[in-house]
Amino acid sequence: MNKNTFVDTSQIHVKAGNGGDGLVSFRREKYIAKGGPNGGDGGDGGDVILKATSNMATLLDFRSKALYEAQSGGPGGSEKMSGKNGGGLVVRVPRGTLVYEVRGGAGGENILIGDLVSEGQGLRVARGGKGGKGNDKFKSSTNRTPRQFTRGIKGEEKTLKLEIKLIADIGLVGLPNAGKSTLINRLAGINARVADYPFTTLNPNLGVAELKNGNKVIVADIPGLIEGASEGKGLGDDFLRHIERTRLIVHLIDPFSFDEDMKMDKIAVKNYQTIRQELENYGANLSKKKEIVVINKVEIPQVQESFDEIKAAFDKMGVGVLGISALSGIGIEALINKLTKELEKIPVHTSFDITTPTKVYTINDLPNKRIVFRGNKGLKE
Repeated sequence: MNKNTFVDTSQIHVKAGNGGDGLVSFRREKYIAKGGPNGGDGGDGGDVILKATSNMATLLDFRSKALYEAQSGGPGGSEKMSGKNGGGLVVRVPRGTLVYEVRGGAGGENILIGDLVSEGQGLRVARGGKGGKGNDKFKSSTNRTPRQFTRGIKGEEKTLKLEIKLIADIGLVGLPNAGKSTLINRLAGINARVADYPFTTLNPNLGVAELKNGNKVIVADIPGLIEGASEGKGLGDDFLRHIERTRLIVHLIDPFSFDEDMKMDKIAVKNYQTIRQELENYGANLSKKKEIVVINKVEIPQVQESFDEIKAAFDKMGVGVLGISALSGIGIEALINKLTKELEKIPVHTSFDITTPTKVYTINDLPNKRIVFRGNKGLKE
């Protein structure tokens, strides 16, 4: 797989460490006939923790490794020595990663258990098992030579689905070849690849733009939207998910066409309605987000001459438009002013609501239980 491939979904299996077993052991020293029990407790198993980092952009690494396992705790020792605790495992994931617990196999339910949006934010996804008790814990006035011990509890084991939803303030949407990559280059100067044919952008581009008030915002160029994208056509809905976190949508429209039988105001309205319909079909309230509609390529004389007609057509729908040239820079100042004004009204809210999954207990992690093993297993004399 190409190293530059943008992988935004993956499935992994995590397993926390098991708790170590407690030990049955008795003190044996010369001249001390009845030294008593001295079996130690087992060590606790390690946790598996996901941690967000800005040093990763995709989930590509998880395609080559699917199992992540923490260390188990060591067994208890004699002389009341506890077993060594298992080392925890920290797994780095990109900022903006949603974590789902997969239940019920392939056709099961995915429960959202975490949304890692901040640098260094951690999420324990599998808890290590507690260590078992050694026989020293079972001694009493009536049980001077206990042979009871408890086994360590197994660590949690889960299948997780990871999904990136980019954290961006502004999402650029529009049909292929509308000029989104050129505009993000203009706003953020990231040198995104640009060519004069559809689907030049196969991966989302991110850039940082500075507003008039000095604030810096993240701009995302969302590729692949065509009519039917929400149903899997073209690049499909692979990238529509990345608009979900954006505070503001900039809808970029290219009204220019070599088809002389269709007026530019009709082309512009049709292109706008096509993408609006895809946002509506996708759901997730994308069509309800605040948007700025921008007519691109006004440096072309035919577009400039038709701009008043285009504006009037959108005015009839109750939609205001700005005219810009992402290529030459015409109207960019006015666009930045508009972005500054609108973003000041929209609160920052980048995370999704987490559903606390109902805990399903097994015999290994049932709370307030006591499992005691009798016999000579683990006996050390």
